[in-house]
Amino acid sequence: MIEFRNGEPQWRKDMVVWRQLSNEIRKRIREGKYRPGHMLTQNTISQEFGVAPNTVRKAFTDLREQGLIYTRLRLGSFVGPEPEDED
Repeated sequence: MIEFRNGEPQWRKDMVVWRQLSNEIRKRIREGKYRPGHMLTQNTISQEFGVAPNTVRKAFTDLREQGLIYTRLRLGSFVGPEPEDED
């Protein structure tokens, strides 16, 4: 869990930032703050946590590998599970 002081995240020194970010987003998904279908944007997450977009991309890759989010080309990333395609 990321602790905030004066609106700034306090990053642990013993864990890379993208992993801490991934853990925080996972926590928010499990708590229902980010519900299935909720759009997660790199810009919003980057600004909220004060991290570079590349850090957010690494966290999103980790979350995708766990099946917690999915990404649609030109649409964005969403809280999963990924819906079945309707043909």
